Amino acid sequence: MSSTKTPSSTLSPPVLKSLKLNSSGLGQATPKPLSPKLSFSLGETITKPSLKPAVWSPSTTPLVLVKRESETHDSMSFTFAAADQALFDFKPGQFVTLAVKIENKTHYRAYSISSAPQQKLLRLTIKRVPDGLVSNWLADNLSIGDSLSALNIAGQFNSSDCKHKSKLLLISAGCGITPVMSIAKTLLAHNSDADIEFLHCARDKDNVIFHDEMQTLLTQYSNFKVQLLLENSDGFASFSANDNTNEKTNSRALSHQTGMVTADVIQQLYPDLNQRTIFLCGPVGFMKAVENIAQESDFDMANFFQESFTPAADNKQQDQISSGATETSVMLHVPDFAVEAEVIQGSLLLNALEKHGVPVIGACRAGVCGSCKCKVTKGSVTSTSTETLTEEDVEQGFVLACSSTLKDDVTVALS
Repeated sequence: MSSTKTPSSTLSPPVLKSLKLNSSGLGQATPKPLSPKLSFSLGETITKPSLKPAVWSPSTTPLVLVKRESETHDSMSFTFAAADQALFDFKPGQFVTLAVKIENKTHYRAYSISSAPQQKLLRLTIKRVPDGLVSNWLADNLSIGDSLSALNIAGQFNSSDCKHKSKLLLISAGCGITPVMSIAKTLLAHNSDADIEFLHCARDKDNVIFHDEMQTLLTQYSNFKVQLLLENSDGFASFSANDNTNEKTNSRALSHQTGMVTADVIQQLYPDLNQRTIFLCGPVGFMKAVENIAQESDFDMANFFQESFTPAADNKQQDQISSGATETSVMLHVPDFAVEAEVIQGSLLLNALEKHGVPVIGACRAGVCGSCKCKVTKGSVTSTSTETLTEEDVEQGFVLACSSTLKDDVTVALS
C-alpha cells in the first residue's frame, strides 16, 4: 500500500480536527467539538439502556475518524464515531453513502458497513481500486480526527429484510466479505440458534480480509464455521474453533482443493445446502458462478440473496464502461439546469450529466443505491439495473443514471 499515513492508528482521546470537507448544500450542521472528558471504546455495544440512546442522523452529524488499520496490502478499515457519540442504527449488510471533497469537488461513494449495528462505532472496510479516485484518496489522506459528511444508510441486501432460515451459508470473495461480515457478527451476537457456515474466496492468505477477526469469532462461537478457498495456494485453509460445549478443539479438515469455486466444492463442503439460506457478495463473475451452481443444485432461489455492489471505478474508467458507445452524437437536455449538450450515443447517462455540471449523486455507481435516480421525460436509454426502482417508477420513466446508456436524444429531470 502506498499510503503516506501510518497504516494502523487509533484516536485516544477523540479530538475533532477542523473540517476538511465543506458540507454546504448537504444539509449538515457544523459539528460541535468533542468533549475531552468523553472517550470511545472500540467495539462498545449499548445493551439494555435505561434511557433510549440517541441514534446517529447523517443529515445533521458528521462522522469522525477514530481508527484506521490495514487489513491487507490493498484494503483498509476506517472506524468512525458520530460527533455527538450517538449509536449507529442500520440493518446488517447495508451501506453508507459518504461525501468526500477532493480538490474542491464533492464526490459521493457508497461503502458497505463491516461492523454490527447498535454500536457507537461504524466501520467501513475499503479496498483500493486501480486508478480509483475516492477509495485511494481515503487511504492516502484521511487522518485520525478528520470528519466526513454522509448522506444516508441504505441497501436491500440485509439480514433484517431478507427472511432467512436458522441455517445459513455466507459466501464472499475479495472485498465482498464486508457486508457479509456485518451479517455474521450480528447473527452470532443476537441469535444463538443460528448455524452459520462461511465460505470466503481469495487469491491467497495474505489477501484474506478479516483473517484474524474470523479466527477470533471461531474461538467465541461454536455455531460458526469458516472455510477459505484460496486460488494461489495448496487449496483450502482450515481454522480450528474451540467447542465451548465439550471443551475440545473442533478442527474441520478439508480435502486438498485448488482453483475457483465449483459445484463439486460446494457439494463437498455443504451437503445440507438446500436446508440453508445463502447470502452472497463478491465480484460480478464470481456471484454469477455461485448463482449458477445453486440453480443447478435445485436450490430454492427464494432463499438466495446477493449484493451486486462492487468497487466503483474512477471517472476515467467510467468513461470506458459503455462498450456500445459509437461516434454518433445525440442531444442531452436537462431543462432544470439549462443544459443542452451534444454527447456520444451509447455513453453512460451518469457520466454525461456529471460532465455538464448537473448535480446528480452517483454514490455506488453500480445500480444498487438509487442515489442517481432521475426521470427521462423524452427519448430513451438502455438500463442494466432497476434494483431500487418500483414498477410505477419504471412506468413513469425513472432510471438509474449509473446503469443507463443513451440511445437517442433525451430530456432528463432530476426531480
